[in-house]
Amino acid sequence: MNHLNDPPRQRFLWQTWISLLAAAVPMLSGCSTPLVIDRAIGPDPFSVSNAAAHGELQVFTMKQEENNVGFEFPFYQRTAYSIYTPDGRHIKDISDNNCGHFDDTPPVISLAPGAYSIRGFMAEDLGQFTVLSVVIERGRKTEVHLDGHWQSPGHVSQNQLVRAPNGFLLGWPARSPSN
Repeated sequence: MNHLNDPPRQRFLWQTWISLLAAAVPMLSGCSTPLVIDRAIGPDPFSVSNAAAHGELQVFTMKQEENNVGFEFPFYQRTAYSIYTPDGRHIKDISDNNCGHFDDTPPVISLAPGAYSIRGFMAEDLGQFTVLSVVIERGRKTEVHLDGHWQSPGHVSQNQLVRAPNGFLLGWPARSPSN
């Protein structure tokens, strides 16, 4: 007897398939919806600029635990991120966002002055895919803090900084073009 043609079995398989699909849709749609930060991040307004023709970007993405065979203890590495133009043209992927194998300091990336879009993971739950705008100024460094560890300088109110909905301080607000 062929069990696949058995009507109760077909109904069971169909109900199982529908249940799995119904459970997977919210999980998959939650992962595909990015968190968009509306306020652009720029360089520290109190920092001194240098004479360079370019600007710099340093993005502190969330960390993931690495458990490589041969190491006694796990270590943490920052997740990758991507850089785009404001109109969505891909500029660069930063796949190794660490200065060294055990050094989780993100590298400083040189960019032409202008506006860019950053897409990476913020340290919330298992990682929240986040999209935000940054402004790169000539001779200055823009830092983006998606890891939740940045503290505002003592002389600045936290209300003057760019925040994520979860309360993380993300960086300095970009200056308006008139400044």
